[in-house]
Amino acid sequence: MVNTIRPKKPLGQHFLTEPAYCKRIVHFAAVNSNDFVVEIGPGTGKLTQLLLERANKVLGIEIDPEMVDFLQTTFAEESRLELIKADVLNQDWSEILKPFLPAQYMAAERKLSIPVKVIGNLPYNISTRIIKEMTEIEYRFQSYTFMTQKEVAERVLAGPGSKDYGFLSLIVDFHFDRQEGFDVPPGAFRPMPKVDSHVFQLTPRTSAFPDVNYELFLKIISSGFRHRRKMLWNNLTRTIADRDALLAAFDQCGISRKARAEDVHLEQYLCMTRVLCLPA
Repeated sequence: MVNTIRPKKPLGQHFLTEPAYCKRIVHFAAVNSNDFVVEIGPGTGKLTQLLLERANKVLGIEIDPEMVDFLQTTFAEESRLELIKADVLNQDWSEILKPFLPAQYMAAERKLSIPVKVIGNLPYNISTRIIKEMTEIEYRFQSYTFMTQKEVAERVLAGPGSKDYGFLSLIVDFHFDRQEGFDVPPGAFRPMPKVDSHVFQLTPRTSAFPDVNYELFLKIISSGFRHRRKMLWNNLTRTIADRDALLAAFDQCGISRKARAEDVHLEQYLCMTRVLCLPA
């Protein structure tokens, strides 16, 4: 029956069909019998089957109604699998998770009483949007193990000085500890993509940055990377009207006025945000 299901290009579907890589993902995510797993885009269920062998329960979120029907038929006798036809980018997570998880989880804030892990082979066309969405709810889950096209993974994992380092790298770094995983070749998928994929893991930071004005932080890094070839100072003077305050921030945070946005690390951007929030 799997062979009769045609991947839908508008949904960015590339089904992972190679069992060895499914096993590597489950191992990398460290799934065990205590875990509740949210799987984004279960597709044909190859990874889902292995998750059910390890996890306590699995919640599959799938936007494609044909795939939901297929999965419901395939796993008809599996009571530990819950399937929801939904767009992961447009959901109230509290409502989605309510029937799936114990009540004590729903009452939890930053310290979870039970382990809930997110795992997903993210659609190529919306993987960046999904990752950004997860930064807004990061405390709900113990870890996020994602597979994306390698180019996106490199942007997520990049550090200062890299051509891949940018806005996405910094907002993910703000919220998560990032762990590089492993590459997955095109031949592991149906249909074969034209590029390699990469599996990586994000774990919510044990200590956040409560003293940072997040909206100002986003404004600074967004402006800073707007024109990558220009110096950070020139980019920010278009956004920060008070040049004296901006100069003080550069000096106090050890940032050269000749630096470009990709030369500045997270701690310096956080420092700049704090200084610019100080009263004159």
